[in-house]
Amino acid sequence: MIKRIAYLTSPGPTDRRGVAPGIVTPGFQMEFVQIGTPTLVNDPADLMITDLAYVEAAMRAQRQGFDGIVIGAVADYGLCTIRASVDIPVFGCGQAGLLTAAGIGDKFGIVTIWPETTAFTYDRILRDNPVGRQCVSVRYVSTVAEQAEIADEDGFYQQMQAGREGMMLRILAEIEAAVAEGAQSIVLGCNCMSPVASILAARSSVPVIDPTAAGYRSLESMLLLGLTHAKDPRLPAVSERGPAFAEAVAAVVGTLDEPEECPVCVLDEYGNASCEAPSHEAAPTSADGTAQ
Repeated sequence: MIKRIAYLTSPGPTDRRGVAPGIVTPGFQMEFVQIGTPTLVNDPADLMITDLAYVEAAMRAQRQGFDGIVIGAVADYGLCTIRASVDIPVFGCGQAGLLTAAGIGDKFGIVTIWPETTAFTYDRILRDNPVGRQCVSVRYVSTVAEQAEIADEDGFYQQMQAGREGMMLRILAEIEAAVAEGAQSIVLGCNCMSPVASILAARSSVPVIDPTAAGYRSLESMLLLGLTHAKDPRLPAVSERGPAFAEAVAAVVGTLDEPEECPVCVLDEYGNASCEAPSHEAAPTSADGTAQ
C-alpha cells in the first residue's frame, strides 16, 4: 500500500517546490497541502499567524488520510503545536537539516538567500533544537534593498533559482565564510534553495545539506521504522480544534490589505508572485522563504 506524505507549503504554483522525483522512495507518494494564508514573516507577529496556518493545514492533512507530514519550510512553522495536535508522524525541514549537520561534524553553519531581517526565524529554530548550539553562524546572501525588488524580472531570487553564476558565487562566498568560522557542513537556509543545492554542493569545500531532501527522507525513515514523534501521554492524541483553526485562518485572510506582489513565496518563471501578501509600509519585508 502506498504511504501518502503531505508536504505543507504556502499557496501558489508548486513547480520547483518539494523534493525531486528521485528522492521519493518506491512505496511513498508526496502530495502538496497548501496553507490557507499567504506566508507572512515580516516580524514575529506575522510568524505567529503563519504558525497558525501551518497547524490548520496539518490538521486538514490528517483528516484527508495522509500517513505523515513534512513541514516544507526551514522555519518549521508550527512544529511543536502540530506534533501535539495530530497522531501521524511529523518532521520539519529545518529540524532535519540541523540534525543532519550535527551528525556530520561538530560545527555547522546556515547560509540563506534571505537578508538579515529574517534573523528571528533562524534564532527560533536554533533555540528550539538542542543541536542549534553547534551552529557557528547564520550568513545572509541578499540585502534589504534587493528584497524590495524581488518581483523584478531579473532580481536576486530569480537569478538564484536559475542557477546564475553570479548568484552562485555570492552564495558560495558566504558558505566559505562560514567554513572559515569553523563550519564543517552547511545547511541551506531556505527550501527555495533546493533547486541549486547540487550545484552548491559540487563547488563547496564542505558538505551542503538540502533541507527539503533531509526533511522528506527523515519522515520516510520514521514511517519505515514504524515510529512517530513523542507525545505527552496526558494529552489527547488528536486535537479537536480543527474547525476553530480553520475559522481563525479565514479571519486572517479577511483582514488582509489590498494584495501586492509577494516578497516571500516562490515566484513563477515569469517573476510573478505566487500568492498575495498584505502591505507593510513601515517595516521591511523579509522571509524564510518557502518553501519558506
